[in-house]
Amino acid sequence: MARFQPAVLLVGCLAGAVLNAQEPGRTVTLVPLGTPRWDAAAHVTWLGEQRRLQSEIGDRWFDVASGGGVVGYHWTSHLKTELDISTTTEGEIYSYEAVPVPGAPTPLFVQRDHEFRITTVSAGLAGQFFENTWFHPFVGAGIELVREREAIETAFPPFSPRDPRGISLVPQSETELRYRSRPYVTSGFKAYVSERAFIRSDIRTSWSGHGIAALAWRTGVGVDF
Repeated sequence: MARFQPAVLLVGCLAGAVLNAQEPGRTVTLVPLGTPRWDAAAHVTWLGEQRRLQSEIGDRWFDVASGGGVVGYHWTSHLKTELDISTTTEGEIYSYEAVPVPGAPTPLFVQRDHEFRITTVSAGLAGQFFENTWFHPFVGAGIELVREREAIETAFPPFSPRDPRGISLVPQSETELRYRSRPYVTSGFKAYVSERAFIRSDIRTSWSGHGIAALAWRTGVGVDF
């Protein structure tokens, strides 16, 4: 839990900053009656994910498309809670590994095809600024739960330890499921095109114990209700 402490502190600071942003002498109140408390938006995403493969030194990035939706509940005109769900298309990374072969003078170089599909559910706080009617920048932070499915295809090239005719090994397939949680921060804006319909765009960064784990640029449309 130690690695999540910065995100928890950021959420606390965000809430305090939004409350202190009120005009001096004013009391923080809930959203007035008749003002929409909820908003919802659908979004499409360009997502970059970083992975560390056991057979290699360093991290690898891959790009995927993603889609999902976010629902928010306004506690005040500036502070709200958000719940977000999204899933990706398949992302792909290739890796190579040297495998010793008995009777062969050189190792066998094996190619592995890693295909990833990622689903996330996240919850956090967002602070929305300004009181004007059409443009609202915001910042946010929270925790996301990640379900990752990795399909690995291993292709063996033919080799000849003693037999000049060569030997071809059958390709191998395996699938792994992993679950984890990681903190995120986000920054973006809502731009209204009518009284309650808006365009939403934001950049979201997720973190792990190794540093940045994902970077997403999300854009979509939504409505207050």
